[in-house]
Amino acid sequence: MKKSALEKLDIFGSHRITRKVSRIGIRFSRVYQCRMKRGLRVIVLLWVCAALAGASSKNQELSDFTTRLPLKPGDTLILGIVGGWERWDAPQRGVRKTALELRELHIPGLYIETVENHKLNLATELVHRAFPGPSAQSARIILYGHSFGGMSAVRFARELQAERIPVLLIVLVDAVGRNRPIPANVREAANFYQRESCPICGPKQIRAEDPVQTRIVGSFAWHSKGKTIDMGTEPWVRRFFVRGHELMEFDPAMWTEVKDLIMRAAGAGLRPSR
Repeated sequence: MKKSALEKLDIFGSHRITRKVSRIGIRFSRVYQCRMKRGLRVIVLLWVCAALAGASSKNQELSDFTTRLPLKPGDTLILGIVGGWERWDAPQRGVRKTALELRELHIPGLYIETVENHKLNLATELVHRAFPGPSAQSARIILYGHSFGGMSAVRFARELQAERIPVLLIVLVDAVGRNRPIPANVREAANFYQRESCPICGPKQIRAEDPVQTRIVGSFAWHSKGKTIDMGTEPWVRRFFVRGHELMEFDPAMWTEVKDLIMRAAGAGLRPSR
């Protein structure tokens, strides 16, 4: 049955309207995606500025480690990896503060060091000297890190895996970076994260490369609500743009949980030796 001229006009008009709406939708989608990418770049740039603000990293050297090497059989090396461009010996940083508090316990056989996340070559050399030759296969190593230091700990564990060096425990504290699987040479792994300053925040979940070899202790959400946390040493840029990330690092209760996990994995009590 033939359609009238009016019906044909309506059909062609509807097609034109549909195509026009489609073009507008595509154009809007592209503009939206472009703005989202720009917004993300701005956020990342602000975070980089915040990370650099107040940071004073200097050239850390192997001689900065104080542990007497090599270690004896059964000794445990605990290595904390600081985030951003922070100094390994900055006493206000959560990783370093935790290391100093563990040292103050004076537990025989426990040796604690800290390293900058962009100086993992020093960590590799330290492990090689601490556990030389065949002793590396039975090494007792614990890793923990904050921010970039968290994912750097995972990366370092993977490097040790290539040399068949085991890791007792990895603890990630609001780890920033690519969420890679925990390598199979790690016995246990724990993850602490916050979601108050995303996208500068840790992953909600971590997974094991081989669940048979690695036990995921858990992923634990941290919240600042109801807490009074002193960040007086931090520049305003950090306190404003990455507030949740910084509050988590400066929360003493957060690091108490980290220390408990470390001491449990090391097989040592929290009571100092006499």
